[in-house]
Amino acid sequence: MVVTGEPSGVLPLRRLLPQRELGELLGAFAPLFPGATLRVLDPAGVILAEQRQERLSGAPLNGGSWEGPLRLGAATVGSLQVQAGALPAGGEPLSTSSSTAAAAALTATLEHALAGAALRRQLAAETLERYREVHLAYRLGEVLSAGLDPLRLPQRVLDEALRVVRSAAALVVLDEADGPRVAAAVGVAPDDVSVLEALRAARLAAAPGRSAIQVAEPAAGEFALRLWAPLRAGDRTFGGVLLLRPAGSEIFGAGDAKLLAALGAQAGTYVDNARLHQAAVEQARLARELQLAHEVQAQLMPSDLPRVDGWDVAAWWSAAHEVGGDFYDVTRQGARLDVTVADVADKGMAAALFMALSRSVVRASAGEGRGPGEVLTRANALLCADASDGMFVTVAHAQLFPGGAVRYANGGHAPPLVARSDGSLETLARTGILLGWDAAANYGEAGLRLAPGDTLLLYTDGVTEARSAAGEAYGEARLERLVRALVQDGAPAGELIATIRADVATFVGGREPFDDLTLLAARCTVACNGGHGGRSSG
Repeated sequence: MVVTGEPSGVLPLRRLLPQRELGELLGAFAPLFPGATLRVLDPAGVILAEQRQERLSGAPLNGGSWEGPLRLGAATVGSLQVQAGALPAGGEPLSTSSSTAAAAALTATLEHALAGAALRRQLAAETLERYREVHLAYRLGEVLSAGLDPLRLPQRVLDEALRVVRSAAALVVLDEADGPRVAAAVGVAPDDVSVLEALRAARLAAAPGRSAIQVAEPAAGEFALRLWAPLRAGDRTFGGVLLLRPAGSEIFGAGDAKLLAALGAQAGTYVDNARLHQAAVEQARLARELQLAHEVQAQLMPSDLPRVDGWDVAAWWSAAHEVGGDFYDVTRQGARLDVTVADVADKGMAAALFMALSRSVVRASAGEGRGPGEVLTRANALLCADASDGMFVTVAHAQLFPGGAVRYANGGHAPPLVARSDGSLETLARTGILLGWDAAANYGEAGLRLAPGDTLLLYTDGVTEARSAAGEAYGEARLERLVRALVQDGAPAGELIATIRADVATFVGGREPFDDLTLLAARCTVACNGGHGGRSSG
């Protein structure tokens, strides 16, 4: 059950009015009872105070006695007894008129004194409780603000809870994404089945966001007395403090519940701030690591491209997020240039790591004696040996020779474009599947010749799949029209790349890119053996 207040009961009379004060009150009324004995008794009949009045004047009270209850509110806390002296021969018994009136007046006075004492005790208790709450708030402020370590704060909260409310065992539970977690425990094992059951029952029985005193059915090894207080931040509850006592112990009181509720409210803010601080620190660390990863990845893209006679080459790369899976590369192999554009079939850090591996493998596979098909075949075998499940890369690799000859291989990549200065445009088909899928795959290659002014464009699908605000794709047709027009106008490679970048940016309208974008343009500037020649297969 859930107990909403302190157990019923009234302080004993002896604690409300001490013997001295009772004696003084009886002494003040004693003259009204000549020759009689006045007594105050507790409910068990134990005499708490007694006053005997000797006969000094007036007729003595002889014969019989009178006794009436002393009440505090609805509770009987004791009784008043008037015992007369011995009745002499011919004397009259205790007067029911004068003595009863005097006894009633004394009773009223005693009850008034009891009510005043109870009120003073109540005010003193409330003042003490306020002091304890204020002191708790100050102490919590000092203890919990000493550090924002989310791993240590729960134990500090528990230590303070046990300091203000005596308990046999206690624990702090925090709600995590995967469920509640015992963050600190005293007197019990955090994974004890009976403790976890007590925790579950306490949370189920408590009203949302409220403290609760609970008494469970006694059972062997079970903590039957429980006090639960939630940990809150604003209007959000994210855990709580549970104090436990075994069956037969003193039940938790309303004052205990108020103190623990005050602790939970203040501690909740500190614990939540610590968690937010830790999350912010972790986020900042990850952001810094991603920034460093971006810088490292950007450095893998050659900024000063090697040159050979007869070719004007330019490239550009942009990651959709901090790191990406696209890359381009330009290396000189003797008298020729090897150019590569690739796209890892994934995003994020995993793609970035596989991108770095792919770049190194393709570079290592190239050599003066290997054609582009052999380069991709060797690179694929190496990647299949190291690739984890689901990590693949598409690669377009071309070798540019002096005078305009080109040999290329395409492993599942977007078909490169060849734009002629006469306005015609060709696409270079794939010569194999993506790399990292089948270790036994072989890659073919093909060749063609470019005339002065002709341009080869390699790109990733992040360009053609860029989306406008209306959700429309940039598309191959728009890219082809723009490239054809620029090459006809004699645009150098750098201008071609810059114009495509600007056009894509205008198309998406400032929206965050969905995918990485990479472009590489190679413009032939010197003819060899005249004309661009025919296309040949390898």
